[in-house]
Amino acid sequence: MFTSVSDSAAAADGGSLALFVERLDGAVETFVINRSIASRGSASYNKVSSSLRTLSPEDYPAIADALEPLLPETPGIHPLAEFIRTLRVQS
Repeated sequence: MFTSVSDSAAAADGGSLALFVERLDGAVETFVINRSIASRGSASYNKVSSSLRTLSPEDYPAIADALEPLLPETPGIHPLAEFIRTLRVQS
């Protein structure tokens, strides 16, 4: 499903995180954990979304499983592990 993590970023909205992942088809998919101050206390807080598709509950564990093999090749300070944990919580 994924070949590598190309980048990550933190938003100035109070804590949202973005993860840019290269897919097998060559596209870059951006995943975002919504941790904005405005979303705190709402159903959208701490939810993962994708730039390319609407995620269903079945997608969360599949994405986490597909990202896990990329952990050894990413630096320890990278938020990839945080994305995997958050995706698993949503499943």
